[in-house]
Amino acid sequence: MGEFFRRIYYLFHRRRLEQELQNDMAVHRELLGQEKQKDFGNRLLLEERAHEAWGWSWLDRFLQDLRYGFRMLRKSPGYTAVALLALGLGIGVNTALFSVVYGVLLKPLPYAQGQQLVVLRQQFTKENRDDDAGFSVKEIQDYRAQSRSLAQVEEYHGMGFVLLDGKEPERVRTGVVSAHFFDMLGIEPYLGRLFTDSDDTPGADAVLLLSYPYWKQHYSGDPKIIGRRFRMNDKVHTVVGVLPPVPQYPQENDVYMPTVACPYRSSDMMKADRNDRMMLLFGRLKPGETVQSGVADMSLIASRFQQAYPENYPVTRGFTSTLDSLHKKLTEDVRPLLLVLLGTAGLVLLIACANVANLALARMMRREQELAVRAAMGASRGRLVRQLLTESTLLSLGGGALGLWLASGCVGLLITFAGRFTTRAAEVTISLPVLLFTLTVSVLTGLAFGSIPAFSQRVDLVNSLKENSNAATEKSSRHRMRNLLAMAQVAISFMLLIGAGLMIRSFVRLQQVNGGYNGENVLSAVIPLTFNKYSSAGMKMNETAVKSFYTRVVQKLEGTPGIQGVALNSGAPLAPNGPQKIAFVIDDHPLTEGEKPETNIQVASPEAFQLLGVPLISGRFFTGQDNADAPPVVIVSRGLAKHYFPNGDPVDRRISFPEDDKKRHFKIVGVVGDVNQYGLDKNPVDTIYTAFEQMPDSASTLMVRTSGDPMNYVKQLRAAVYSVDPDQPITHIKTLDQLRGDTLAATRLTSLLLGLFAALALAIAATGLSGVTALLVSQRTREIGIRLALGAQRSQVMRMILLQGMRTIVIGLAIGLIGALLASRVMQTFMFKTTVTDPLTFAGVALVLFAVALVASYIPARRVTRVDPMIALRTE
Repeated sequence: MGEFFRRIYYLFHRRRLEQELQNDMAVHRELLGQEKQKDFGNRLLLEERAHEAWGWSWLDRFLQDLRYGFRMLRKSPGYTAVALLALGLGIGVNTALFSVVYGVLLKPLPYAQGQQLVVLRQQFTKENRDDDAGFSVKEIQDYRAQSRSLAQVEEYHGMGFVLLDGKEPERVRTGVVSAHFFDMLGIEPYLGRLFTDSDDTPGADAVLLLSYPYWKQHYSGDPKIIGRRFRMNDKVHTVVGVLPPVPQYPQENDVYMPTVACPYRSSDMMKADRNDRMMLLFGRLKPGETVQSGVADMSLIASRFQQAYPENYPVTRGFTSTLDSLHKKLTEDVRPLLLVLLGTAGLVLLIACANVANLALARMMRREQELAVRAAMGASRGRLVRQLLTESTLLSLGGGALGLWLASGCVGLLITFAGRFTTRAAEVTISLPVLLFTLTVSVLTGLAFGSIPAFSQRVDLVNSLKENSNAATEKSSRHRMRNLLAMAQVAISFMLLIGAGLMIRSFVRLQQVNGGYNGENVLSAVIPLTFNKYSSAGMKMNETAVKSFYTRVVQKLEGTPGIQGVALNSGAPLAPNGPQKIAFVIDDHPLTEGEKPETNIQVASPEAFQLLGVPLISGRFFTGQDNADAPPVVIVSRGLAKHYFPNGDPVDRRISFPEDDKKRHFKIVGVVGDVNQYGLDKNPVDTIYTAFEQMPDSASTLMVRTSGDPMNYVKQLRAAVYSVDPDQPITHIKTLDQLRGDTLAATRLTSLLLGLFAALALAIAATGLSGVTALLVSQRTREIGIRLALGAQRSQVMRMILLQGMRTIVIGLAIGLIGALLASRVMQTFMFKTTVTDPLTFAGVALVLFAVALVASYIPARRVTRVDPMIALRTE
């Protein structure tokens, strides 16, 4: 402890001790006399030994290295500016992407013990369906009773209800949950309270919880919202709480209600039907249980179901039950893409490091005399290396600060990008872990690019102290190192450009997909009829009321100037919904064992196909005579006709639907072209279209073709709907072109990000190649002068220099080609009708990179060949 306090004393009294040391040394030199001054020794070395005796000598050396490093960087503003920019861009893109990776993939869920939360899943694996089966009320009760690994099992399903609050009617996304759903998540309400058992009891007063975003956007964060009453489903609902700003799964909802408040979920019909599956199921593992033990538990329960209810879970359907962690389900859609982008950003940083290392190697030539002088004065090799690494680290920390500033401006774009895949996007911020990541990357980057010139430097005191000896003492090993770094930049740039090129080519092909319809000047709007007003007995929609509503709206719009056509269907092309699968049977076509045909079903009014420009292949379209009193008819898509009627025209054949309560047989009257209803990157789904007049209850979308900009007719559309029913909301008002653009948005953003990274890599690599060539020709200025003086043509000298530079580029391209062929396979899942070895992309990228590298080498080569030979001969 005494030694420790002595060192502390020396630390805080260094100035006085330093002065005393200088006085003592002056006295000693005076006592030695003029003739014996040389016996005194190296003054600086003696001072350092004295400082080591005081302690904290490492701090002295560190501060000295910092001061010297700042001075050296200030003396080379060009090098410092270029290096800061390259490092700032490289570290910036990594910081921005890591903020998303951390916020979405690495950050713990904002729930209590989030690692114990799981999502339960049921599937019928032999039915070739990708989606889960969902859960029925009876199944939920069984899981709660039989599970041994779960402490809690809570249900959820999403609905859309009309909320009336004295303003314009609004369709709100509603999460219907069991009473302890939010208790299971372990979250506390932002305002008010959560649901209780009494709220989920039949006959209880209807209550609502508002999500934080909905409360902020629609009620401006009014703290007096608790106790406010709204009307939904012919009931008065009271707001009892506001949820905190946490990610919601599986979708963002506006409000939440208990299960008893949902008319369908609380019906006796659904409670009694084991096969009526529409709920999702969440759970919390018991302490000590794992996801693996939970999976085994679910498998055991599934086997019990098959034994107890063989008619509901036949072996032929392949029933399974399992579970996944909630964290995995929240991030599984975006995880592969984020990791690819983070890897891409890492390659950009590698190029920046190689570029700055090359610049640092060039700069070392000008500093050989300085380092030789320091070595002659007693500096060890370790001290020189430490000084060089300090300078590089200072530079990278500056680049990190610049990168952090750039990243803060890009986070908004990345949040928008991630928001298309996960509800965790709102958690992305420049947080403390992101700052620590930036600091770590900055330090490691400085050590990485600084170690190359630092450890490649060998100080030759004799030659280095000679004036103008730089060119003569240039070592071939350092020249090879610069060439290797240049090759690495070319190779990595080629890999990044290939990735971006493949993604852009895929995006272009996706844009060129013919969706099978003409969406120009077509406005679409979803008009979801309120269940309580337009339903009849048996939880079914009242067909007469539905037909009357839509018919009156269409009649009002058809008389509006500028509107050229109005049609109804189940959903606009490329609207954000999935196919409505239904089983069907072809008359006079016996089914083989295990065969169960299913198809997508759509409702269409007589004008729908003509309005969308869907071609008629055979037969006819629907007409006004295809009403409720006429024989039931359908139209099928070309794909369905090929799959189920390969040997003839399906027109006049008959089909039926086992789920049809009226047990009707529908006559096929036409075949129409395929429509990419559910995604441009997906094959058209086999579809059966029913006539609106005969099955109006599934209609929900109104489409209007206009003579001008469709958005100019939104007011007329609203007026027509409200004149028929002032309490009927209108949602998703968009043009078909906007819907098409929405489906391309994720691919467009991915292509944009990869293209941006590739462009940065190309720019950094081009500056690096230009710098290497400039250094090479500057070293050969005298040789070039001799060649010119002896009669060599400038074009010959230019060609010689370019050929030497091109050798490095060609080798880099060859290495990059191998790397691109291996790395591009990772992107196969993101491609659309584009192979990872697309020859056009590889050839185009190679040509672009070669041209850019050629220009980068040509500029400094041209400059040196224009120097007067006599001036060149005097160089050095």
